[in-house]
Amino acid sequence: MLVLELLGTLSLRNDAAPIPLAAQQKRRVGLLALLALGGRQGLSRHRIEAYLWSESSAERARHALDQAVYAIRRSLGGDVVVSTGQELRLNAELLRVDIWEFGDAIRAADWGAAAGMYRGALLDGFHFGESRELESWIDAERGRLLRDYQTAIERLADRSAHEGDHSRDVTWRRTLANSDPLSAGFTKKLILALAAAGDRAGAVKQARTYQRLVRQELEMEPDSEIEGLAASLSRRSGEHAPVAAGKTVGQSDGQTVRRSDGRTVGQSDRNDQGQTDTTRGTARSRVAAFAAFSVVAALVIATLLVTSAQRRDSRASVPGGATRDASRAPSPEARQEYLRGLTAWDDRTKEGNDRAVALFRRATEIDPEYAAAHAALAEAYVRIGYFGYRPADAMFPKAKAAALRSLQLDSTIASAHTALATELIWEHDFAGAEAEYRRTIALDPADATAHQWYGVLLMILRRIPASVAEERRASELAPLSLQTQSNYATFLNASGDHAGALRHFQKTIGEEPDSAWVGRNPWVLANMSLVYADNGQYGAAVRWMKRALEIVPRHPRALHGMAKIYAMMGRTDLAHEAFARADTSNEQYSAYRGLMYAGEGERDSAFYWFDRTPRLGIQTMLTLQADARIDPMRGDPRFRALLARLGIPSYEAAPASMR
Repeated sequence: MLVLELLGTLSLRNDAAPIPLAAQQKRRVGLLALLALGGRQGLSRHRIEAYLWSESSAERARHALDQAVYAIRRSLGGDVVVSTGQELRLNAELLRVDIWEFGDAIRAADWGAAAGMYRGALLDGFHFGESRELESWIDAERGRLLRDYQTAIERLADRSAHEGDHSRDVTWRRTLANSDPLSAGFTKKLILALAAAGDRAGAVKQARTYQRLVRQELEMEPDSEIEGLAASLSRRSGEHAPVAAGKTVGQSDGQTVRRSDGRTVGQSDRNDQGQTDTTRGTARSRVAAFAAFSVVAALVIATLLVTSAQRRDSRASVPGGATRDASRAPSPEARQEYLRGLTAWDDRTKEGNDRAVALFRRATEIDPEYAAAHAALAEAYVRIGYFGYRPADAMFPKAKAAALRSLQLDSTIASAHTALATELIWEHDFAGAEAEYRRTIALDPADATAHQWYGVLLMILRRIPASVAEERRASELAPLSLQTQSNYATFLNASGDHAGALRHFQKTIGEEPDSAWVGRNPWVLANMSLVYADNGQYGAAVRWMKRALEIVPRHPRALHGMAKIYAMMGRTDLAHEAFARADTSNEQYSAYRGLMYAGEGERDSAFYWFDRTPRLGIQTMLTLQADARIDPMRGDPRFRALLARLGIPSYEAAPASMR
C-alpha cells in the first residue's frame, strides 16, 4: 500500500515496491500532499489551480493540473486520484496518509498513538512556490497539528504523574518543552517534574537554559516565576508540606476554578474570578496523600506558595443540588490588568481589541491560573478575527488555545465556552459550535454574548427565525450594548423585516448620544448603511458607508457593502469601481469578490472566486446565507457543492423551520 507522510519531511513510499521516479517529481508529490491536506473529501480543481498556478491563466492552470494528475495516475495507478465532478481526492483504500491517521487518533483520544505518529512539523522544509494563500493555509494547519500533538503529550505526562511514574513524566514533559522551547508554561512543568523526580540539579539547569534562550532569542527578561523556581531549588531549607508532581503552582488537587458571584461584567458578561476563599479543611489528608513525593518537590512548591496568594479549595452550591469548586481569588496585579483589559475591550475598535489582548495576556502571565483572564483573552482574539482586524487564521487558533486553557482551569466559565464555540464556527464544525453555545446558555441563561453568537451560527445554518429570536434575546439581556442592538437590527433586516430593522437602528443607534463610539466602529456604520439601502434610502446608505470606509478604507467587507448599495441603485459600473479599491492581500478578498458577483447574478464569476477562497470566514458565510439577493442561485448545483464544502446543510434539504 502507498504511504504518504506529511509530518516532518514530505515522503511517498510503497512497502511492496519502489516508487517510480516520475511520481517523485516535486510538483506531483506536492499535489498529492495538497490533496491530503484537503482531507478525505479532497479539494476543488479551482482551488488547486489557484494554489499551484496562481500566476497562470485559467486555461493554462487547468491544463497543468490535468497533466499532473495524468502523470500521477500513469506512475502510481489510475485509481490513486479520484475525480468527482469538480473535486479531486486521494483514494483512501489505496493510500495511507499520516495526517489523516494522526487526526483519527486525536479524535479517539488515543494519545500514545498520536504522539508516535508525529515525526515533525507539517511539510517541514517543503515549499510549494509563491502562493501566499497556500502558505498561509499550510501555516495554519501546521500550527493546528502541533497543538494537537502538544495536547497528546500533555495528556500522557498527566497520566504518568497521576500514576506516580516520575521518570516517564519527566520524559513527556521534556518532549513537550522541546516542542516549544520558549514556552514558559511547558518549561515550568518540566522543572516541577524534574524536582519531583529528585533531579534538583537538572531542574535548576533547565531553568537557567530557558532563561538564556529567552534573553538570546526574544531580547527580553524571562518569566519571573522561572527565576523563583531556580532560586528555590538552589538554596537549602527546612521541611515543607509537599505537593503532587505535575500540578501547576498553586493548584489544588482536583480543583477547578470558577467565578464565585455569577455577576455580568460589562456588555459581554465576562466571568470574573471570585474574591473570597474559604478553607476546605483537608490539609491533613493532602499531606498524607502526597507524602510519598520527594522533599525537594515540597521545597519548590512550598516556597512558591509563600510568595503567592493563598489558594485553597471551597465548595459552593449551584442550582439543582449539584456542587462545583469555588473560584480562588486571582493575584491583585493580575486582576488589575484584567480589569484594564475589559475597559480597553469595551471600546470595540481595532486599537481597543489589540490593547485588550495585551492586557489579558499580561494578566495570564502574572497569574497563569486566572481562568477568567484566559477566557477574556480568547474572546478578544475571536473578535479581532471575526471583524477582520487581523488575519483570522492567526487569531482563531489562539482563541481556541486560550479558551481550552480557561476550561482546563474551570469548566464552568460560560464565556470560555462561547469563545470556543465561535472558533469552531471558523473551523466549520457547526455541530460542535452549537453544542458549546447550548452548554454556555445552560450554564448562564442570561449571557447576552452567548445568545448573540448563537444567533450568528443559526443564520449561517439558515435557521432564520431561531437566529432572530436569539438576537432578540441578546438585545433584551443587554439593552445598553450598542453592538448587541446593531446585531439584532441587522438580523431583523436579513429576515425581511427591513422597516423594523430601520426603526430599531434609529431608536438604539441613530439617536445614541455616544455618537463618538458609533463613529469609531466601521461595522456598525456598515450595517446601518445596508439597512438604509434595503429601505430604499440610498443617499443615507452611501453616507453611512463612506463614514465606515474612512476607518477601513480598503477592507473588502466594507467595499463589498458599498458595491452592493451601488448595484441596488442600478450602477454596477460604480459598484465594480468601488470594489476595485479593495485590499487584494486580505484573506477574504476572493470571498467578498464572489459575493459581489453573486449579488449581481453573475454566477460563473461568483463560483470562480468562491473556489479561490481557501476558507470562507464567519462574516463571509454569514453574508452568503443572509443576503436575499443570493437566493436565486441557491438552487444551482454549484451552490449546493459550495455548501457541502463548507459543511453547511443545503437549503433544499433543510426542514421548513430552518429556512
